[in-house]
Amino acid sequence: MKKLIALLAAMTFFAGAVSCGGRNSSSAPQVKTEIYGTVSPPSTGSPDEEPKENITLSYAVFGRLDPEEYELIKRFNESDNGYVIVTKDYSEIAGTDEGGNTVYDENSQLSLMITLMQDIASGEIDIVRDYYLGSPQNMDRLAARGAFIDLSQLMADDPEVSYSTLNSHVLELHESGGKLYTLPTYYTVDTLAGQSRYAGDNEGWTLDELISHWENMPEGATISGHTEKDYVYFTILRSKLASYIDYENAEVHFDSPEFIKTLEFCNTFGALSSTYSEPDPSAAQLVSEKRLVGFAEYHTALWNEESQPVTLVGYPSDDGCGGIIDTLGNRFAISASVSDEERRGAWEFIRSYCLSDYQTSHYCKTEKMMIDGQIRETYMGAVGFPMNNAVYSQLAADAMAGKHLGSTISISGVEYQVGLLTQDELDRLTAYIGRIQQLSNGIDNDLSDIIQEEVSAYFSGEQTVTQCAELIQNRASILMAEKKQT
Repeated sequence: MKKLIALLAAMTFFAGAVSCGGRNSSSAPQVKTEIYGTVSPPSTGSPDEEPKENITLSYAVFGRLDPEEYELIKRFNESDNGYVIVTKDYSEIAGTDEGGNTVYDENSQLSLMITLMQDIASGEIDIVRDYYLGSPQNMDRLAARGAFIDLSQLMADDPEVSYSTLNSHVLELHESGGKLYTLPTYYTVDTLAGQSRYAGDNEGWTLDELISHWENMPEGATISGHTEKDYVYFTILRSKLASYIDYENAEVHFDSPEFIKTLEFCNTFGALSSTYSEPDPSAAQLVSEKRLVGFAEYHTALWNEESQPVTLVGYPSDDGCGGIIDTLGNRFAISASVSDEERRGAWEFIRSYCLSDYQTSHYCKTEKMMIDGQIRETYMGAVGFPMNNAVYSQLAADAMAGKHLGSTISISGVEYQVGLLTQDELDRLTAYIGRIQQLSNGIDNDLSDIIQEEVSAYFSGEQTVTQCAELIQNRASILMAEKKQT
């Protein structure tokens, strides 16, 4: 706990954070990364002219950059727009072991995060991406403490990156008090899905509806291939635990009737599993978890050998809109300590992640592999759905044309014809995304440990469900209050 408080104490600097005058000026700006070396922008003007002084913007990173991100930074620095991005690699603070590998134990992670938080607070870091913040909750806590600027004001004057050119629904889900402190660039969708003959046709359900469908399942049926209470808990509740946590206001709601009733439902299943067990593929299955990361993958997720229609029902919730949109790792923010001039340059940089070139090139991951004696570029999967509306439409059209994944998949060495994404499937996906009201906020390890400890005690018969919920609520509330005070 002392280490956690020490980490969060670094966040208290924001109340007095100011811009450091003059620190962002440089006549010889460079980009230095751990993997790719140093990149200097081209010189401008004739030898007789006074060199133009660029404004340097610092971007916090941990270790290696993706090739697409490296190229984006390189192009930005070569564009002669008066700004240059310099990356500050915090992985060097962690140190290395005898083999030269970066050490990521508890102490080194703590040191890394304290240093990074202090640098953001003091104005040494201008641009932040939650992927490099250790845990995504840190981004939300920083935003709640006034660490970042409102990006919606910049978007209002931008014809290319705005609420009309990006997915406005996903942007609105990221708003806090009518302000947008983080810019999401890609997103995935977490949901429960089941064959419509079992799960029904409605894309969204309450807990009562889930229970009703389960009671009508044939004998020997499963949830995600299992009937043990802990596996059922992992499937229908664990993934939505963050929905009971409000990091912005440092509150938790584990005493809600929905949470208690869901625990009670999970406890009606079989004994706790002592070891990992393989799911039963032959049993009738009500639902299983699906993570939708791209258009072709979404189409494949709907396919089954029986050619049965599939419904995306989401996780059970009071409003019946239980799908979850996940943008973690793909959110950008600009430090509140920047000057007006620095703000313009920082926006010019982070908006690049939402433009067509980057959104398209970064969408698919490929890898060179030896196939039939030849080296071929192989599709390794999508990273998420793009925020850019035009790119969303274009990549969906590419999937319908079979550009990324073909119409054949292989399962256990057996090939199946699954077809390609259809317009009807795309329309269903787009409508489903538009109805989701929950963002994935992740969950702190210490909170997760509290929940797991008390839920396990309940499932083992050591306490009642009411006691379990009260203990989680009380312990989690104390922890959240400590974090808020620091």
